[in-house]
Amino acid sequence: MIKFHIIESGYFMADGGAMFGPIPKMYWERKYPCNEKNLCVMAMRCLFVETENRRILIDTGVGNKHELKFYQPHNLKDIVEEIKGIGYEPHEITDVVLTHLHFDHCGYATCFDNDKKAIPTFANATYWLSQAQWENYRSPLLYEKDAFYPENIEPIYNANQLKLINEDVELLKGFSLKLYDGHTPGQIAAFIDTKNEKIVYPGDVVPTSAHVSLGWLSAYDNNAALAMEEKKRLLDKVVEEERTAIFYHDAKTVSAKVVQKNGYYFLKNAHRKQ
Repeated sequence: MIKFHIIESGYFMADGGAMFGPIPKMYWERKYPCNEKNLCVMAMRCLFVETENRRILIDTGVGNKHELKFYQPHNLKDIVEEIKGIGYEPHEITDVVLTHLHFDHCGYATCFDNDKKAIPTFANATYWLSQAQWENYRSPLLYEKDAFYPENIEPIYNANQLKLINEDVELLKGFSLKLYDGHTPGQIAAFIDTKNEKIVYPGDVVPTSAHVSLGWLSAYDNNAALAMEEKKRLLDKVVEEERTAIFYHDAKTVSAKVVQKNGYYFLKNAHRKQ
């Protein structure tokens, strides 16, 4: 038995030109609106998965340890309180999957204790991360360096709670972690089979529904050509297996199936927020 719950952990503002990279504004703003300052609302949509004996959180949102004024985070939710609302205490979480270590995906992986010292938020959990992403964080490109905050991951490493993977792994039956490069080395995408449907949680391989189109890349991708190839590799698998994609950053479109026609990818049965 695998059940999942979507956790809307909050929102932040990102420059539209950065989010959609090579795509002219006259095209991307038709699909994803912005304000007068060219800023788009970005979601941080985490996933909580429960099985008979595992409680798994995938990504944690931006957290509350840093001010991040430039990104204007708002409507932030306490990830611990959201999990309590599902019916679990922090010590009951068995696994935390970090798709990658950019601050908007792993902020709540740690929290401050009463002495303002960063500690793992989930004391009994194994935190899953790729070896390539860990090495990239430890020796980052100048282009990507500002996306990493040591407080979000070093306490987990120091507590011996970090599990690094070098290849695709099956975490449990019906729940696999697969590695993709391009946006950042060794990003994890989760492929999950429930009783009723197959889903994929692609992280920033496909950050919004607009990015389903192959040429729609982000200026945050540290290797644009590779990001496009890896996105195609993921989408081909999603189409073949008829999976529903859950979009981490899309403020309006929560999820959708993806279909392919004449070499192009399109959304089907999109679930949009009211």
